[in-house]
Amino acid sequence: MSYNNYNKPKAAKCLDFKLDYTEDPNLFDETARKIAEAIKTTQTNQLRNFYDEVLKLLERSKKEDWNSVLPFVKMLNAKVAYANARKHASDEFKEFINECVSKTTNKDKLKIFKLLFEAVLGFSKNKI
Repeated sequence: MSYNNYNKPKAAKCLDFKLDYTEDPNLFDETARKIAEAIKTTQTNQLRNFYDEVLKLLERSKKEDWNSVLPFVKMLNAKVAYANARKHASDEFKEFINECVSKTTNKDKLKIFKLLFEAVLGFSKNKI
């Protein structure tokens, strides 16, 4: 079956979250657990590769101007689209990365993205 962008099935919208632990005190607990459950079909090495990429970007943001780091944060969308197309990452994982990237507007949000991803990885190891 062939899909175009207009009738392609959407990933489950279970990834509705704010990238702000002051607005969502459960961001690193219940929210992360739900995200881990949603992305459980994504290969473990892909989770780790993307997490490592976020770590590298966070380190860069400590040394460089945010405007020089932001394009590489946005490049995560292309990387996850490629992993998804190759069936190494689920639609839900792609949605998770896309949501985080769209909400990462400064260095502080990048740090929260990293912490959320870390919590998601922790729950993923439990083989939910």
